[in-house]
Amino acid sequence: MIQIRWRLPIIFAVASLLFAGIVALSSALVLREVYLGRLETDMAHQVQQYSAVLQAAWSPAGGTASGGVASGGTASGGAATVGLAPAALQTLTKKAGAAGELRLTVIASDGHVLADSEADPATMENHAARPEVAQALAGHEGRARRYSSTIKEQLVYVAEPMPADPVAPWSKGVLRAAAPANQIDNLLSASWRVPLIVWAILLLPVLGVGYFLTRGITQPLGKLRRMAVQVARGDLDSRNSVRRKDELGELAVALNDMASELQSRVRRLAAEEERSDELLNAMSDGMLLVDEDGHFLKGNPAAGAILGADLEGLEGRPLVQAARSFPARALAQKAAASGQPMTEVLELPGRRYLSVEVIPLRLSEDQRPQTLFIIRDETARLRTERMRRDFATNVSHELKTPLAGLSLLAETLQDAIRESPEEAERFAARLSLEIDRLSDLTSELLTLSRLEDETAPEDTNLVQLDLARLAGETASELRPLATSKNQELTVEAPLRVPVHADEIILRTLMRNLLDNAIRYTDPDGHIVVSVRSDQDSSGQDWAIFSVKDDGVGIPVAEQQRIFERFYRVDKARSRETGGTGLGLSIVRHVAERHGGRVTVESTVGVGSTFTVWLPLAAD
Repeated sequence: MIQIRWRLPIIFAVASLLFAGIVALSSALVLREVYLGRLETDMAHQVQQYSAVLQAAWSPAGGTASGGVASGGTASGGAATVGLAPAALQTLTKKAGAAGELRLTVIASDGHVLADSEADPATMENHAARPEVAQALAGHEGRARRYSSTIKEQLVYVAEPMPADPVAPWSKGVLRAAAPANQIDNLLSASWRVPLIVWAILLLPVLGVGYFLTRGITQPLGKLRRMAVQVARGDLDSRNSVRRKDELGELAVALNDMASELQSRVRRLAAEEERSDELLNAMSDGMLLVDEDGHFLKGNPAAGAILGADLEGLEGRPLVQAARSFPARALAQKAAASGQPMTEVLELPGRRYLSVEVIPLRLSEDQRPQTLFIIRDETARLRTERMRRDFATNVSHELKTPLAGLSLLAETLQDAIRESPEEAERFAARLSLEIDRLSDLTSELLTLSRLEDETAPEDTNLVQLDLARLAGETASELRPLATSKNQELTVEAPLRVPVHADEIILRTLMRNLLDNAIRYTDPDGHIVVSVRSDQDSSGQDWAIFSVKDDGVGIPVAEQQRIFERFYRVDKARSRETGGTGLGLSIVRHVAERHGGRVTVESTVGVGSTFTVWLPLAAD
């Protein structure tokens, strides 16, 4: 590669050579035309002089002839007349041509050649059609330039008309001169060499000047290049020392500013990466990043601890080498196929349970797909949940029999005690009320335990039901309770909204929501039960059941916890109304059991709206 410091001088040299060549060619062409014009003018003068010689050679000597003319001799009996014989005319023409370094040709008025200084006239063709001869025969000077087939050269021709002479053979003929053009070309060949010689003389100075001119550019460029290379290699402290007040100076300042900005950004990125690493290391949840082939890219210590794997130095290698029981690649492919984040619960050896959130990362087209795993150890939580379910089941079974005995005892007391009937009846009624509460608690505990049992089949009792019909029937069952509190209970439902559901637990869901609305709505309040169908943004069709009241409402801070078991917003009011704290938890489990969900919108002092979304069945 030719460096700029030599490239520019070479360009200068080549450009000056081209300029010198153009000048030489232009001057040669112009001079050629000038010289050819002068040559034609000189030839015209020589033709005119030779014409005068011919006329003088053919004119009478010493007077006017009185008798005939003897060619080449002396007239007898009178004054002598001098004339030219053809041979003498040819000889004179040759001498005149040699003296003037021209080719002279004497042509008769009919175009045949009478004499020629360089060829035998007898062998020459008729010249009447030649352009310069035709012009001269017409009485004008004729000029032409063309290639002569006779002497095989390019010639310049000048022809002059001859005067009329009754006895001269060339009377009204033409005297033509011809000269080769190469004598001009030979003369001009030296003019080509002059510009080239000048160029050759000036070549070294031009190269030297060009080198020193370009050096003022290439030296700063070299400094800028060295700085750019150092920055590209990671030396962000590198700066250039170019100080100029031109474009190179502006470029040097821009490069220094760019390096400073890069250095600042790299420091910020390094600080961000350090903070990110600190956050990852502080996380109790495990984080893993893998590519589409299952190769480990990044992770935190919590992930290694949860998986029981040593992730140190595993970057770029398959994750399965360290965590053989963790199906990272299968989960990544499943999430990529769905195109959205998903959550899976994995059971590992040793009855360990992991909740894994799988998030496919959408990167640019030129990057390979990656998957982020958020791993939580759910073993302790699930064990606690199982213990609570077992406890509820055991307690329910243990209390079922004594509660039945208490109920029988209350009935017996109402009939047997006669001494104080009023007191006995009041006591028996209170005892019956408590027994009813315990019975309700037991029933709801059993229902909740059954719903939370993940091993039980979910679709055993699923049949197609009319959600509108069930809502109407449930409202009719609880309407007396609402009427007792002087509450207005209305139902807004279309003719039919089909769902696939377990009728028993779905009725439980509706009863719990409607019972809560009646319990937590003041007398003279309003409760609206509505059923409708709708479609969400993803195109999923839903059957929607909602219960709206104008009761006490639920604080925003409490709304996330009301679906937990035994959670009560107002414990005192719950005891007064007889609530168990399990109703909304049962509602959530029933909705999720059917592939749906439950939401709540509530404002304290305004009221609450509970909405259950269930998949709409094809009717």
